[in-house]
Formats: sequence, C-alpha cells, structure tokens
Amino acid sequence: MNRRALPWSVEVLASIDSTSSELMRQARLGHTAPKILLSLDQTQGRGRRGNQWSSKPGDSLTFSMGLMLKPVNWLGLSPCIGIDLARTLDPHQRLGLQLKWPNDVWVLKDGENHKLAGILIETINPSLPSSETTPQARYCVIGVGINLNTPHLSLACASMPPIGLWALGSTLSCQDIVIELAHRLLPSLKRFESEGFAPFKPVFDGLDALIHQSIHLSDGSTGLCLGTNNLGELMFLNGQDTRTINSLEVSVRPLATKT
Repeated sequence: MNRRALPWSVEVLASIDSTSSELMRQARLGHTAPKILLSLDQTQGRGRRGNQWSSKPGDSLTFSMGLMLKPVNWLGLSPCIGIDLARTLDPHQRLGLQLKWPNDVWVLKDGENHKLAGILIETINPSLPSSETTPQARYCVIGVGINLNTPHLSLACASMPPIGLWALGSTLSCQDIVIELAHRLLPSLKRFESEGFAPFKPVFDGLDALIHQSIHLSDGSTGLCLGTNNLGELMFLNGQDTRTINSLEVSVRPLATKT
C-alpha cells in the first residue's frame, strides 16, 4: 500500500473475527498509537446494536481505525466521521450520497434508499499510566464497512436494501479509499476534539437523508425529523413536542420503510 506519508500505522490481515475487536484488544495491552487494521475477511464483523455486517470476501471493504481522543463532548462524532466517509467515497459529489443519522451512508436510487456504508464507533479506557491519560481521554475505534459489490441478501437479512460502490460507477480502489479517508479524518478529529459537532453541522445538513422526512423511532413513536442540533443529536417533532435523541437511545428509519 502506498501510504503517501500516512500518519497511521497500517496492518493488513487475511482473516480475523473483527478488526475493531482486535484493535481494542491491542489497546488493552497499551498499544494506542494511531493505527489502521484491514482484513480481507471478517468472520464476525458487526454494526450497531449487535447487527452483523454480512458480505462475502472481496465484496466489501472492512477496516477499523484506532486512536486516542479527548473531545469536549463525544456526541456527534459518528455524523462527523460520516461526512468524511461520504466525501471520500464520492470526491466529486456525483453519486448523490446522503447520510442517515447517525452512522450510515445511503444512496437514493430508483426512488428507493440503499445502504452503501456504515460506521461503528467504540471506545475504551486503555491500560496507560495515569500521566498519559485523563478521565476524558479514551481509545476510539472507528469501524468502517463499505459495500463494493452489491450484496445479494434476502429481505429477512437486510432492513435496508444494500448497494455496491462499484455498481454506482465508481472506480475507486480499496487503497484509494483507505488512504483518502485516513488523510481526511485526522484534521477533522482534531477539530472535533476542540469544537465538537457544531462546525460540521452545516455540511451534515446538506447530506442529511432524514431531515424534513416523516420517521418512526424504535419506541414506536412517529413524527417529523427536524435534523440535528449543534451537539449532533437528532431533533424530532412528535405532535407539538420537540424531542432530542442521541445515538444510544433509538434507531431511526424513514416512515415509508417501517415494517
């Protein structure tokens, strides 16, 4: 891999249970320098809420990125990273990519939303001397899964129809994606650490797949999505009441996809 002075160490494996799990295992042993771990095959790749990332080897790009972070507020980190992922996958902004709060990249094709990519963020307190960490500083693992070829999944396996990047006409290689995302992310994460989600909100608003859409929440309530606030929380109009929800509380789908 041409690392183009990549400010992360890179390790590529043939197969592993989960790249995110492995980075967290390494962090518990004190290895917390910025690192990218890729695997040609993940046997236990996962998404949010315990969902499995299903794909045949070669059909998707799965990797994880780990580093120490100490943000003022962790809220909004996933939407912030989603911006860089969308820009990496569509550098000329020709594919019509959108972000589904808090952690998916969608494509509207033939009048239907399709899932292209997803993000899973996990953090731990690593085993470091007290002089090297604070209660706010945590080791952050950013798991990324991208469909390259369109997976053929039964309706029972996918709540959102998947689509592959190459099916959209993209010519990006796996190397292109990893290198570009790595270079984009570091300055974004540094800014997020000091300023939070607020400076990223205008860009996210322009990519928001749910804003002004009728949606339902996992608690059964329905209403109108009002977009995000400056913390990166979702704003939701339920009757006359406006609620703010964070990524730990609910999953969200457009009303039309409710099953």
